[in-house]
Amino acid sequence: MNNLFSDNILEADYKEQEVIDFQGNPLIEALPPILSPEEAYEALSYLPPFDESEIYLPTHVRYHAIPRINKFFQPVMQHLDLEQRFSRLLRMGYVSRNPLTPEYTKALHGLSDIRSTASSMTLMGFSGIGKTTAIERILSLYPQVILHKHPLNLMQVVWLKLNCPHDGSLKSLCMDFFLKMDQLLGTNYFDKFGNSRNSISSMVTRMGQVAKLHCIGVIVIDEIQHLLATKNNDSEKMMNYFVTVVNELGVSVVMIGTMRAKVILQQDFRQARRGSGQGDMVWQQMKKDGDWDLLIESLWGYQWLRNKVELTEELNQTLYDESQGIVDIAIKLFALAQGRAIETGKETITTNTIRQVAKDDLKLVQPMLKALKNGHLSELEKYADIMPLDIKEYLVLHEPKVNLRATIQKKKELQSQKRNEKVNNNLEKLITGLIALGINVEIAEKSSIRAVKNSPTDSMTELMVLALKYSDEIQKKKEPKQNNKTNTDFVLLKLFEKAKKNKVSNYDVLKEAGYIKSPIDEFVI
Repeated sequence: MNNLFSDNILEADYKEQEVIDFQGNPLIEALPPILSPEEAYEALSYLPPFDESEIYLPTHVRYHAIPRINKFFQPVMQHLDLEQRFSRLLRMGYVSRNPLTPEYTKALHGLSDIRSTASSMTLMGFSGIGKTTAIERILSLYPQVILHKHPLNLMQVVWLKLNCPHDGSLKSLCMDFFLKMDQLLGTNYFDKFGNSRNSISSMVTRMGQVAKLHCIGVIVIDEIQHLLATKNNDSEKMMNYFVTVVNELGVSVVMIGTMRAKVILQQDFRQARRGSGQGDMVWQQMKKDGDWDLLIESLWGYQWLRNKVELTEELNQTLYDESQGIVDIAIKLFALAQGRAIETGKETITTNTIRQVAKDDLKLVQPMLKALKNGHLSELEKYADIMPLDIKEYLVLHEPKVNLRATIQKKKELQSQKRNEKVNNNLEKLITGLIALGINVEIAEKSSIRAVKNSPTDSMTELMVLALKYSDEIQKKKEPKQNNKTNTDFVLLKLFEKAKKNKVSNYDVLKEAGYIKSPIDEFVI
């Protein structure tokens, strides 16, 4: 696609479709390709830049680097599931709206009706669980506006995200709709149809016409719990309108809200949800499982501290306990703990630091976190935004899920492989360096393993100093037994000559000869 007016408007680049239902429909053919779980994982990930040299910046400067961590996004299984559901929702909604067919032209002018293939889905979860961040990452995978030239001559709006007004007013939502469309397309719909003097019914009618004209694919409505603040049945009016958007206009709708939205969505949106092909999603706090470990392990690398600390199970568990699996709180705790470590001059993160920061700086959410930790229904009811739902009761559909865990597992294996490679590489350098200094092979191996095990995050220079210290300690204990070395030295000399001749490292030759054991078998980091 060629960039035209802005980053949001692209010229249509039509791609051949494999699914029969999508073939010959320019609205679908102009969309990006359907992503595999592996491709979605890579596309959704965002790991902010991190430069080791920033660790040595002055204290007051480092404070400005730490907030960068808020941009961190590590997809887990529920994010990949949401991406696939959104992909299906968008494309299926366009199946009945092919601008190349006579039926579409008639429907555009109100001369006939097309049986809608649009549907809806809802996403509910605790505040801070990452609903908005996740949907915005997914929306970023699609161009927001696609320009179709002759013979279509239309501007296709792939998606539009609106926030439910704080007062739950349908009129305010319509006005926001026209403003957003003007910002995207350079039109003047707000001046024409969004004036506060216009009636709600007039605005709603015009909103439907604009949605049809620009072939809106999906409308995302966030913060739907604000409908609880409405009066005079305004919430019912708005929910009925969303039903109309899906069933009559053919535009798919995604509704996002906290747990407080349960009553609204279950009662008022049921009619539209009957046709939902994607089901509904309820995100509660993450469990302390492989997904959590993967996320925290990726996050842990962003340390702007002089004394970096390796992630331990104790630190991991503490972060989970103090955040109760709510990702937004976990990231904030990690960032605040670093600020506290710099402020106190300790320059390292401990379990006590995390607990103290949670106590001092997250006072407002402590009652809610305590309610989650205790799991008592009577306590949780006080905090509707974190009220867990009975998923069996709530879910309408139970469609088979694609097993996305393989993607996550592959990422874990790659990270484990990198850790092992780093350990092996450091050990090889240490052992070879010690042997070159004339230290016995057995002592070189033992002291190197001990150094890497005790200080895995140290630099090679620091590890070498530590390994030399350990080798001295071992040699002192073995001095009476170190007299007869002639035969060993002769064998080692032959082995080193063999390494040189075959152009391999001394480490590999010694390992092959049985002088060095597999370090990974000796200890676990």
